[in-house]
Amino acid sequence: MSKILTVCNQKGGTSKSTSVVNLGAALQLMGKKVLIVDMDPQGDASTYLGFDDENADTISQMIERFIRGEQIDLHDIIQVSEKNGGVEYIPADLSLAGAEMYLVSVMSRETVLRRLLSTIRDEYDYILIDCQPSLGVLVLNALVAADGAIIPAQTQEFSRKALKAITDIIGQVQATINPNLKLLGILPTMVDNTAMSKDTRKVFEDNYGELVFPMNISRSVTAAYSSKEKKALCFKANSKLGEEYRQFADEVVRRITA
Repeated sequence: MSKILTVCNQKGGTSKSTSVVNLGAALQLMGKKVLIVDMDPQGDASTYLGFDDENADTISQMIERFIRGEQIDLHDIIQVSEKNGGVEYIPADLSLAGAEMYLVSVMSRETVLRRLLSTIRDEYDYILIDCQPSLGVLVLNALVAADGAIIPAQTQEFSRKALKAITDIIGQVQATINPNLKLLGILPTMVDNTAMSKDTRKVFEDNYGELVFPMNISRSVTAAYSSKEKKALCFKANSKLGEEYRQFADEVVRRITA
């Protein structure tokens, strides 16, 4: 059965987009059919996957037409990332920044993305949603649409407050609109050998226990090069980060199907 996973954190710079793309690539390598939905106006996941058509429609136009009651077909905007094993994706651009403004008066505005994705979700094994660093209506839409939530968290002091905020929001969504939403876990990212990094991971484990994924995503410049080349780390031979993301994908599958 198809699973929708949202990757979110109100704090920026936590490797959300990198984690979404590499999780998607790792799942594709496992023989799963994957769709990545970019719900961040910065469009980093879209760029990573190779999107460069300034004239193409994006998720923003689909949302706007949908709430006007127009008939739409998401297949019209789905792109294929050939460098990443044929992972499919729905791109985003800066026009999505205005979505919160035109969603504000929409009936059941927090369910728009869920209703949109319901038309195609059965075509995929996994749909991954990349969120902007906020707690606004776009992130709420992503959580309401999802079966599972993953929180990438950089191992530094400032991450602790942001973690509480996003886990509180997830708890509110579980208690109200989407009781089937499961917090799959917290993924420590940009981990290095400093005392701060090690201490922060321990704080995560003290506060969240087994919700913290057992693997780390290391701090490495290869992540930036991978994004520039528009090719996921999982497809690079002897890549330490690629192996970490493959292990992460294995654990995600285990947790979502448990």
